Amino acid sequence: MDRMPTAAADRAALAAAARVALEVPLALAQRGVSLAQAALGGARRFEELRHYPARDVVDAAHGTRFYYHAHGGAQRWGADAAPEHGHFHLFWEGPAPGEHVHLAALALDARGQPLRWFTTNRWVTAGRWAPAAELIARLPAFRIVRRGGRLAPLARWLTAMVQLFADELAALLRARDAALEPHLRRRAAEQVWEDRTLEVLSATDAALAPRLRRLGLT
Repeated sequence: MDRMPTAAADRAALAAAARVALEVPLALAQRGVSLAQAALGGARRFEELRHYPARDVVDAAHGTRFYYHAHGGAQRWGADAAPEHGHFHLFWEGPAPGEHVHLAALALDARGQPLRWFTTNRWVTAGRWAPAAELIARLPAFRIVRRGGRLAPLARWLTAMVQLFADELAALLRARDAALEPHLRRRAAEQVWEDRTLEVLSATDAALAPRLRRLGLT
């Protein structure tokens, strides 16, 4: 059997991811629910710093995790930035508790539209620090699968968003490391990673429609 050329296979995968990224919010909207509301998993109140869901969404088969929450978005981005409702934190699991690795965060606006991707210093999410090269190499394998339940569509949507924004995420992670480099030349890594004055290290736009146009998928 002839194998599909790599470029064609990649194109088909991106097209499939684009369909998921568009169809999941549409299906939710038809039920009167935004992505931001769906991320709360049915909770009646949205409290800052609280994880939604409380025990996170964990995909043991693929070694990934995510949760949604909010904390001081206006203060973090500045008065002129587009307002954030909350954001997803995406992780690779580690071999032992507390050894998870933060990949990136994806912020939504109040309407549930993707707003921006960003990276954070280690103290924000704890876990193990991994250099950009390691995370970029693992990007193609990032999947979150949830078998049933109200958070399953969100898992599919986040997986699709990572696939569609892989190039931006790679650049974002390199920018993250570059932002820390001057500090690491002056201080020990553990001091830099726990420095509360260093929080968001890099950010980039996460609007879906422009990204699909750049990929030639609309």
